[in-house]
Amino acid sequence: MKDNITAFILAGGKSQRMGTDKGLLPLGGKPFVSHIYEAVKPIVGENIVIVSSNEDYDFLGYTRIEDIVQDKGPVGGIYTALQHSKTKLNFILSVDAPLVSTELLLWILENQDGSYQMTQVQLQDKAYPLIGIYDRSLVSVFDENTKKDRLRLRQVIKEIKNQTLLIPEKWSAQVQNINTPEEYQKIQL
Repeated sequence: MKDNITAFILAGGKSQRMGTDKGLLPLGGKPFVSHIYEAVKPIVGENIVIVSSNEDYDFLGYTRIEDIVQDKGPVGGIYTALQHSKTKLNFILSVDAPLVSTELLLWILENQDGSYQMTQVQLQDKAYPLIGIYDRSLVSVFDENTKKDRLRLRQVIKEIKNQTLLIPEKWSAQVQNINTPEEYQKIQL
């Protein structure tokens, strides 16, 4: 399976609410990005790429690419990821969800239906499109939306054939986005 899927960790946000780059915040002695990297690595092997223009990530030794078009948010980040991808399936993971586990990501992959172009998870009434699997064929959709400045990810997802998996309650903490100092404080180990 490792040759058939790539993982892209989107770390290009401005982190305005946090006040510092979230992906480099320490959690249990490691940066957020390393937690996500380690969670997805058993599934995709070395096929992991960080999408960020921040060179501070380079000390980790991970492959990093910069957004093709700057300041286009997650839609632009996904476009960049799919443009660089060499595999049909691609995990797209946000750097602000450092609690995801290999178990959850494997469950998503195993329950992903290949007839859909995109698979995301949902907890209660909230969908998480940045913990998902995207087909590389969507590159043109994300290119078009980036060029036309249609940057609301949830709107773009409505345009494509998507699957939403309701995640079991036992994994509910894993999907939370850590965007503020208060949220960060709550997850300190």
